[in-house]
Amino acid sequence: MTQTTAPVVPAPTGTMRDRVPAQALLEQVLLQQAASRPRTAVERLVGRDPIAPEARPWFTGAIGERAVAARLTGLPAGWTVLHSLPVGRNGADIDHLVVGPGGVFTVNTKHHVDASVWVAGRTVLVNGSSSPIVQKAEAEARRIDRIVGGVLADPPAVRPVVAVVGAKRMRVTRSPRTAEVLRAEQLRRFLRSQPERLSAAEVRALVARFEDPATWLPTVEAGPELLLAFSGLTREVRAAARVRAGWVVGLLGLTAAGSSAIVLPGLLTLLSGS
Repeated sequence: MTQTTAPVVPAPTGTMRDRVPAQALLEQVLLQQAASRPRTAVERLVGRDPIAPEARPWFTGAIGERAVAARLTGLPAGWTVLHSLPVGRNGADIDHLVVGPGGVFTVNTKHHVDASVWVAGRTVLVNGSSSPIVQKAEAEARRIDRIVGGVLADPPAVRPVVAVVGAKRMRVTRSPRTAEVLRAEQLRRFLRSQPERLSAAEVRALVARFEDPATWLPTVEAGPELLLAFSGLTREVRAAARVRAGWVVGLLGLTAAGSSAIVLPGLLTLLSGS
């Protein structure tokens, strides 16, 4: 998926701690939404989804990354988490970088709503289709390995983690040798269970390097308006879902009264956007 540079307004930033979770995705969601046709009054009335089809993948990804970020806020003192760190072209970034006594971890979020996920080593199937998520997570960890090697004389290997959000079923028959694939709900416990690999001084040295914007590709930071706009859009999505649920209840009543053949086809056409 090719990203387009989002027209965000530069804001003063001290360190990479100021990057908000899913920042790159939030920018893309709002960019795609700005270019899409707004909903008509009738579409609002029936609760049509306000997210444009072009923005849907970005929106789903952003919701997943922010859910994982929320879980990472519960780590104890001594741990630091940074988000959406720019590392490559076309907006490539590290979703979450975690540093603490247990080591350094890159966390790649995958939001697979109601999916079936099967893991056997480096082979991952999502609803039966192969996904290279382990290989991508390993590549991200190698990027960070190079940075860690420039800070510590005897660095531990960076551990790649894939955090799966929203899967209906997930089965790990054999864990990858160098990576960890788990549900987002297991992430915090996994990190806290790691044996100590870094001293407090080593953690501080790594955090200082990771927080320095010069460590990463140049990026334009967004101000608080980014989160405000995304929060407003999320509220619209929830409100539309409530409206659709209300119509479903109403249609059930019409079905019982034998009138659904008149109303249902037109309503389904509006909701599907066709």
